Amino acid sequence: MNDAVRARDRAVIEAVHALEPAARLQWRALVELESPSSDTSALDRALTWIEGALAGLGASIERMPASGKQGGIGAPDGSAHGAGVTVARRGSDDHRRMLLCVHLDTVHAHWPGATWTEEGSRVVGPGVADMKGGVLVVLLALRALQSAGVEDLSWTVVATTDEETGSWASRDALAALAPGHVAAFIPEPATPDGSVVVQRPGSARVGIDVFGRAAHAGRDAANGISAVTALCEAVAAAARLADPPRRIVNMARLVGGEATNIVPDRASAEGNIRWQSEVDGRVLMAGLRALGRGGPDDLPHVVVDIRVNRPVKERSDAVEALVRCMQDAAGVLGLQVGAGFTGGVSDGNIVQAAGVPTIDGMGVRGGNLHRSDEFAELGSLGERAALLALTMLRVRDSIRA
Repeated sequence: MNDAVRARDRAVIEAVHALEPAARLQWRALVELESPSSDTSALDRALTWIEGALAGLGASIERMPASGKQGGIGAPDGSAHGAGVTVARRGSDDHRRMLLCVHLDTVHAHWPGATWTEEGSRVVGPGVADMKGGVLVVLLALRALQSAGVEDLSWTVVATTDEETGSWASRDALAALAPGHVAAFIPEPATPDGSVVVQRPGSARVGIDVFGRAAHAGRDAANGISAVTALCEAVAAAARLADPPRRIVNMARLVGGEATNIVPDRASAEGNIRWQSEVDGRVLMAGLRALGRGGPDDLPHVVVDIRVNRPVKERSDAVEALVRCMQDAAGVLGLQVGAGFTGGVSDGNIVQAAGVPTIDGMGVRGGNLHRSDEFAELGSLGERAALLALTMLRVRDSIRA
C-alpha cells in the first residue's frame, strides 16, 4: 500500500468518526419514522426522507412507481405493494459504477411505546438493524467519502419498500437497474459474529389449492369429498420433501372449511420453500408439482402454484474478488471480518442473478431480527460505514477504467 492510499484511507476513517454523531441522530430519526410494509403512506414518507438525504450528497433522484404485477403475494393480507422505488445516481464513471441497495420497509407494525430505546451499548426498536441501521451505514459511508475529497467514485443507490414481503413489486426494477454495475453491496444486518454474507439460498412462495365436493356431514357424508383431508395429505407430503438445510419447506397458512357440519369443498395452504443449490431447487420443485392431481371433474383436484422470487446467490469467483477487497479494508481498520452463508434471503439474490457480484450483510451488527426486541449495536454504525467506504475504494481501484 503506497503513501497516497494510506493518506486517503486515514482521511475517510477520520471523516466517518467526525460524521458519526450526526449519523446516529439520523438513524434515530429514520427509526422513529416508522414504515411498516403494509402502510403505503408511511413508506412514501420514508422514501421522501431518503431522497432528501441522497439529494444532499449531490445525487440525481428518480422515483419509480410500484409494479402492480404480482405485488403483495408475500404479504399476509395480500395488500403490500410498497410505495415505489427510489433511484439515486452520482458520478460519471460508468465503467466502475457501484450499486447499493437498501429497503425502507420493516416487518413490524406500528410500535407500541418508544421506538428508539437505548440500553447500554445497544438500541432497541422497529427495524433498527433490519435495515434502517444499514441505510445509515450507506449514507455515512457516502458522506465520509465525499468529506474526504473522494469525488471520482460513481454510485447508484436503490431504495425499495417491499423487501420484507418478498420484493414482488420491486424485483423487476432491481433486475433491470442492476446490469452495468461492477459490484453491489447490500447493508442487511451482519451475521452475529460480524461476518458479511456471500451465499444465500433460493426462495419461492408455494400455494396449494384443493377442490372437493360439499355435502351434509351427517345425512350425505358418503357423497362428500373433503378438500381439507386432501390438503392435509398434500401438506404432509410436501413436508417430507424437506432436507434441512439443503431443502426447506414451511407450509405456514392453512385455510379450509365453512362449518363443522359441512364436508368442505375448498381448502388452501401457503408457504415458503428454500434451497441451497440449483439442483436442490429443481428436486424440491419437481416434488411439489407432483403433488398436483385430479381435475375439475376428477375430485379431489389439487393445484400447486410455485412462484420463485429470489434465485440462489452463489459464492462465485467474482464474489471472492469482492471478499478480498473487503478483507483488505477490514485489515486497515484492525478488524477480522469473515464471509459466509445464511439461510435468509434478500434483494442481493435478485441483483446477483442479474449479473452483478454482490456482498450482502454489510449493515450494522444486531440481533433478534423481526422480533419485538430487535436490537443493533450502536458502535457498529461507524465501524461498518468505514468498512463499506474502504471496500468500495478498493473495488474501484482494482478495476481498470
